[in-house]
Amino acid sequence: MGERVWRNYLRTKTRNPRFLWQMVIGILAAGVVIGLAVDGLVPAWMQLESASEVEDDFSGDPDFVAGEHRQQLANEGRWGELFMAIPAAMVRGWRQAGPTALGILTGACWFLFLQQSIQVRRRTDYRGWGLGVAVALGVLSVWPTLFLIYWQERVWGLAESVELAAGIRENVLGVGLREEFAKLLCFLPLLPLVVLKRDELAALLLAGGVGLGFGVEENIGYVSGSVATATLGRMLVTAPFHMAMTGLIGLAAYRACLWPRQCIPQFIATFGVVFIAHGLYDAVAIVPALQELSIFATIIFVLCIYQFFRELRPLQSSPPVKSTISPTAIFLFCVSTVAAATFVYLCAAIGWQLAADVLMTGIASYAVMVYLFLREMPETMVTV
Repeated sequence: MGERVWRNYLRTKTRNPRFLWQMVIGILAAGVVIGLAVDGLVPAWMQLESASEVEDDFSGDPDFVAGEHRQQLANEGRWGELFMAIPAAMVRGWRQAGPTALGILTGACWFLFLQQSIQVRRRTDYRGWGLGVAVALGVLSVWPTLFLIYWQERVWGLAESVELAAGIRENVLGVGLREEFAKLLCFLPLLPLVVLKRDELAALLLAGGVGLGFGVEENIGYVSGSVATATLGRMLVTAPFHMAMTGLIGLAAYRACLWPRQCIPQFIATFGVVFIAHGLYDAVAIVPALQELSIFATIIFVLCIYQFFRELRPLQSSPPVKSTISPTAIFLFCVSTVAAATFVYLCAAIGWQLAADVLMTGIASYAVMVYLFLREMPETMVTV
């Protein structure tokens, strides 16, 4: 009896708009207070630079030496040895406790959102364990991504550049194409299962889980040392951005498998649009001539998230699974917790003033994402 009363209380409370906004404000306020306290107690250690000032001058660093060895393998065309040398580099990226803890917390929050959205109906439902496998595959997708960096540089001649044309080419055909290809490649082991089950919701969200795993790994790289301000400012949106992009590609791949004649062209178009948008999103942060167009990156993020929510809403079961805690409460808890934790970490790393400055773009994107969720998802709370 007591458990039923408690469940009914949570079911009602977490669908109360006033309670939800009090929760969000409380979490964010706690993050600000803790961040300011941490700033006063912990000296800043992160070297923050503009994108054009970041230099690789770590000749005595073991990581730098290992990177030089991988570059030598690529120059000599020893691709098999290079491929097997990459996991060690991935593991080294997880050695720093702070970035790793923040990355895991971010991943856990977004995983919670996906876990509820995928609507697991029973303990043996493949959607439940499939989501965990998807996130693991997403982390693993960094392996072929890192390999493709060397391969594209050697074979295609793609390399980082601050020049306009070369920078756009490298970010679109390099960053965008290889990352989306690697994530799609790692989603393929799950694709036959969702096709067999004829499960569009699982196709969207398991692919989104692959994107989430990749985004968590990328976020850890963002905060593991000397980084550019424009890159650091995107920490908040990395995980949901990759989740949405890979989810849309995975859903298009699923439909292409079921209805090849009608949907293969749609899959090709979706993959092309997503990797081009991804590349342009990164180019805005890296290419100096484009940095004044930062609003363009926000627009790309918003459009991608909007399409993800638009695909997700009709795939939710009807009538929906009535969870004890509302999907809106889970979503708002996740985004506010990630924002607060990121602010606290950056206060310790670079001080509260710089932390607030570099997170402004991410906060604006987060605010729009919250609006789109509240507008598009089943528990619609706004109508404009």
